Amino acid sequence: MDQRKIGCILLLFIQLACWGQNADNQSLVHIGKQFLGRPYRANMLSSSNPEIFVTSQDAFDCVTFLEHSLAIKIANENPDHFELALKHVRYAGDSVQYEKRYHYFSDAMWQLGYPPIQDPLHHSIAPKDFSFLSTYLIRKFEKSVNIDLIADKEKQLKSRVFTFTSIKDLSFILPLIHDGDLIGLVGKNNHLDFLHTAMAIRKGSQIYLLHASQEKKKVIISDQTLSDYLKSHHQFIGISVFRPKFNK
Repeated sequence: MDQRKIGCILLLFIQLACWGQNADNQSLVHIGKQFLGRPYRANMLSSSNPEIFVTSQDAFDCVTFLEHSLAIKIANENPDHFELALKHVRYAGDSVQYEKRYHYFSDAMWQLGYPPIQDPLHHSIAPKDFSFLSTYLIRKFEKSVNIDLIADKEKQLKSRVFTFTSIKDLSFILPLIHDGDLIGLVGKNNHLDFLHTAMAIRKGSQIYLLHASQEKKKVIISDQTLSDYLKSHHQFIGISVFRPKFNK
């Protein structure tokens, strides 16, 4: 077989792989859009043990909106498989315990195997120490939670390099973002990874946010582009982008 034919075959495989990924992304976006208009509700999950497994789709915070969308996609939109898929998205080892929950969105992305998307030459490192939750629980004098387990997990997260794309470098990552990519909005607080999360919607060359908006009190597609949203919300310093992968 000559090199031209080999090249054509390789190109075909690449195109098929990209088509499959785009189809998954479009399917996830379609699922997310089904929740448009649902109310925003803060603190949807348990604040301590016993952990209550919340599956309601009547209202969302920014993370539970993404969790439910992902779980429906993973379950292939089969209601019989939804709860198991949601446990997989929300808990380490699919175990419904407060200490096993992915309290930091970047940890969930890491554990689920959703790779970060970034321009290799234009990303920044933030000194995140992931101490927010353990500090809060200690101050609250929470007795039902094993705070040592939470602190150990935070130390593990701190040992990883936390990278993000700063606002000044946003133009380098925007062309890389696909429909259905998951976006963590990075804040100035070094004790937390993200202040907000959303799903990317591409319209031409611009990215918009499909998210449970605390500001608008419901699930919306943002009126502003991602760039304008970041400029008008001064608590954010940049973004991290993650690409879901789904088993066939």
